[in-house]
Amino acid sequence: MSAENNKAVIRKLNKGFEMDSDEMILSCLADDVRWDVEGHFTTHGKAEFKDNIRGETADGPPTITIKNEIAEGNYVAVEGHVSCGMKNGMVFNAVFHNSYYLENGLIKRMKSFVVPLSM
Repeated sequence: MSAENNKAVIRKLNKGFEMDSDEMILSCLADDVRWDVEGHFTTHGKAEFKDNIRGETADGPPTITIKNEIAEGNYVAVEGHVSCGMKNGMVFNAVFHNSYYLENGLIKRMKSFVVPLSM
């Protein structure tokens, strides 16, 4: 797939997170997807990925703002900002950098670096 098509898959994935749509998110993933959130967790396969879509302390879906996208071949890198209400009434704000490797139009590997900002 082209770099532009791969970026479209990543945009769909992020839209799925914002719309709280497991179906949309999972449709972007290879069956054997691996997701590494550095310093927090690693998942293997769609079932584990699904189990980690929402944080236990989140109160609703996040708002994701993409700042930059870079795509070359089957690799896409995205940096942005994420904000989400928490069950304790606070708001979680963070910057993130995700890198993706796609195969046959689906995300095979996703690596996330998330840096919380002051609450």
